[in-house]
Amino acid sequence: MYVFSEREEFFNNIISFFENCSDFEGLIQIGSGAIGFSDIYSDIDLMAGCYDSECVKDAATQLENFFRTMSSCHIEKRAWSDSVLGISVYLKNGLSTDISFMPTAEIPIRSPLHKIIFAKTENFTALINDRIKKFNQQPKTCGADNSMHYRFINELRYAEIALLRKNYIFADIALGNARQLLLYAEATVEGKKLHQFKAYNTLSKNFIEKLKSTYPQNLNYESINSAKENLLSLYVKTVKSSGTFNFDNSLLYLINCFE
Repeated sequence: MYVFSEREEFFNNIISFFENCSDFEGLIQIGSGAIGFSDIYSDIDLMAGCYDSECVKDAATQLENFFRTMSSCHIEKRAWSDSVLGISVYLKNGLSTDISFMPTAEIPIRSPLHKIIFAKTENFTALINDRIKKFNQQPKTCGADNSMHYRFINELRYAEIALLRKNYIFADIALGNARQLLLYAEATVEGKKLHQFKAYNTLSKNFIEKLKSTYPQNLNYESINSAKENLLSLYVKTVKSSGTFNFDNSLLYLINCFE
């Protein structure tokens, strides 16, 4: 396991590579590290802008060659499109970094956690600052709206049918999907920015205590059914007690109709 100083050294080596590579116009740090790593387990998340799509192709080769010199035990290459690529690198001591790179014009800002590490041109700084401004003007809900009530209830319906079929594994998966929607609802009620939100431990302690009852203790009908009922009760209470959502009671007819 690495220590703080090793992560700092690793990070500085990465920055130095980007600064000296002619393919890159600028570099942004995203995730918790942008405001100070939350703990020793936080990895390094970066987003880089290239001058054009041809630079992206060359940058992919340059990045892979660079990280192969750094005792990496695994390098995972990704591609979201021809011009938007990514690389995840894992070192033998546990250090890791996720880097996406693309033409500067295609860089998205989808999280409140970001910091410009360096910019070689004024164009890069201006474009990123403009996108940060537009992101900050967006509503915090990020897709958590009244349409998710149907998705939540439908997942509970899946769970009910799976229970009747004694397919307890699928029933538990459906509960997990519904629970994620409950967490989105609660985070929205508490005013959290939802995109890539993982800080569930910062939610209301009272809510978290109630959330525990939505996890089945055993993989059987009684335990999963009890968790399902608790999950439904907590979801409805959460969305109805807020001024953010409007819950249609007719959705409840989709469930509890197989008894």
